[in-house]
Amino acid sequence: MTRLMTLSSLALSVGMVFTTTPTFAGSASDAVKKMAKYAEKIESQIDRMPTASIKSSSEFDARGVVMPNAEITLGAGLAAKIKTMPFKAGQSFKKGESLVVFDCARQEADLRGSKASLGKTVSFYDVKKRLQSRGAAGSQEVREAAADVATARATVDGLEEVLNLCKINAPFNGRIVERHAETHEIPAANAPIMTVVDDSALELDLIVPSTWLRWVQKGTNFEFAVDELGRTFKARVDRLGAKVDAVSQTIKITGVFSIRPNNVLAGMSGTATFAPPSN
Repeated sequence: MTRLMTLSSLALSVGMVFTTTPTFAGSASDAVKKMAKYAEKIESQIDRMPTASIKSSSEFDARGVVMPNAEITLGAGLAAKIKTMPFKAGQSFKKGESLVVFDCARQEADLRGSKASLGKTVSFYDVKKRLQSRGAAGSQEVREAAADVATARATVDGLEEVLNLCKINAPFNGRIVERHAETHEIPAANAPIMTVVDDSALELDLIVPSTWLRWVQKGTNFEFAVDELGRTFKARVDRLGAKVDAVSQTIKITGVFSIRPNNVLAGMSGTATFAPPSN
């Protein structure tokens, strides 16, 4: 009730500032001076208004958002038909599991042909080396044969790297957020295929007044009430932001749950409540 009355008083006072227009009597010079003082009064009252994410620097709660440990969009490394995508949106996967498999039959055929060419150039190089030992081939011929071997081997290495792009494995334990392509489609190279999230360790992003740095530090405990669940969980500050925003005089702090809740998802929001400082 006290907070409601305070907010109502603030809204009434700010409304009076903007709706009440004083009458400036006297000379034009005096009127200009009075108007300047009146403008300064309005600016001072606006500056004292709290930001949207923080109710007041004298109150020890702030809005926050649940963030995943990592969220990335996986892209196609080559233009090929999608053969399989075993996981659907919302499903969990383990690190190293295949998320996308492309049909790379053509690339595999190219690799077989390149390996055959490599074997041919190696045999030709060996023949030139033997002929050189018998004086039947010059050094230039041997060098050219060696260059052909190097070129063929580089082609094989390149195709093997392409084949490595025919399968996208999970970079971590996580869940599928969204699929941007489907089986049998042929996405362009570098086109997004799916977005995945690592929610094994959730974080809490909070924006608090910079004056809280007097008493908030790494390890400071607080409670976080999740709006979507209507439940409150214990948490602690994990790290402080590197810079204070000079305009809003706020700083970002990152917290973590003391015990990872199973039913909390990334993207949920809520209110963090801190215990008042002792001094």
